[in-house]
Amino acid sequence: MSGLIVACIRASESVPFDLVTTLRNRVAKNLPLPYTMVCLTDQPERCSDVTFVDISAFDLMGWWNKMVVFEPLWRGRANVIYLDLDIDIVGDLSPLADVPGEFAILSQKHVAGRYNSAVMVLGGGMGNFVWHGFERRRELLRMTHRLAGPSSCIEELYPSAPFLQRLLPPDFFENHLRWSRLDARRSL
Repeated sequence: MSGLIVACIRASESVPFDLVTTLRNRVAKNLPLPYTMVCLTDQPERCSDVTFVDISAFDLMGWWNKMVVFEPLWRGRANVIYLDLDIDIVGDLSPLADVPGEFAILSQKHVAGRYNSAVMVLGGGMGNFVWHGFERRRELLRMTHRLAGPSSCIEELYPSAPFLQRLLPPDFFENHLRWSRLDARRSL
């Protein structure tokens, strides 16, 4: 595996497999650096140029599968760029590979919570304490954040995470990435 992973999650048969291949193709077109594409999944479908990691043993349902991004064994010491499957990549992703530090996440203002986990960056071998904190209090955290989900849970576990909008070029979320469910550009 390379020193850079681009990861996504496909958990549940209700998520169409073609979203994985579409993301794979857009990343290949827009990331001129060496990387390994990884799909964390509980489903059997596979395709070329993607490494699939079975996450069914973690026994998480729905959006809670996103917490596996922080699990250290599948990613080793690689830097990780995590993208939701509905991210529209329209430009060079290289600036995400250059985000410094342990962890960075999107900011949002227009809904409950400050964090938006549609795009996250983890430094090599870092952020493990988020996974360990989640595992120690899994049921309590899932109950506490049942309405807001993983973004809110991540915020509780890492309340001082830097925001990607402040670490990337000002036009990045306009000219490189777009998210169909939220206008992240206005979320400073």
